Amino acid sequence: MSTAPGTCRKLATPVGCAVMAATLLVLGCGGGGGDSDSVTCTALSFARALQSPAVGDVYLDESNSTCSTVEIAVVASNVSGIFTTSFDISYPASRLQYSSYTLGPLMTKGPPTTTPLVLANDTGGTLEITITRFSPDTDVNASGSEAMIYLRFARVAAGSGIIDFDTSGASSVGEVIYDQNGSPASPASFAPGHGGMVTVP
Repeated sequence: MSTAPGTCRKLATPVGCAVMAATLLVLGCGGGGGDSDSVTCTALSFARALQSPAVGDVYLDESNSTCSTVEIAVVASNVSGIFTTSFDISYPASRLQYSSYTLGPLMTKGPPTTTPLVLANDTGGTLEITITRFSPDTDVNASGSEAMIYLRFARVAAGSGIIDFDTSGASSVGEVIYDQNGSPASPASFAPGHGGMVTVP
């Protein structure tokens, strides 16, 4: 025997009806307004300072972000003869902590017979990076803007700050790019102002 929706069968006890009604309220509470209980978040963001990269510029740009992480791409714009590069990046340690890296498509062109080596040394506020390819793989050229590496940072606390190349010379690595013969790539500029502003909600 069928019953109309929302009613109890005639043989059910009043207590059974009360339990059933309470269960339905728990499972179906909210009707069409279920989205009101969903947790929303605001993703971290990075706004690059260099809006019109010129030939030879090496700069930072946002690659991806979530509510807890931001991924920054180290990008070379029309730089030829890239075999080894090193640079150091300053970041607000009170807002972010370095998490991990992923090689970009520029340094893995070929593809190389040997995976390029990456050395990452994080001192809490300064991240020192060295990347090199190995012979017999040759150097690579950036046609337009191509990412050498992606650097992932995790959220520490809300706020904002600057992420940029540290050209002060205070760290153990400098901002350089060498070709397979050990000669400096030309042009290649890591000048100040090639970073940007990170915002941590």
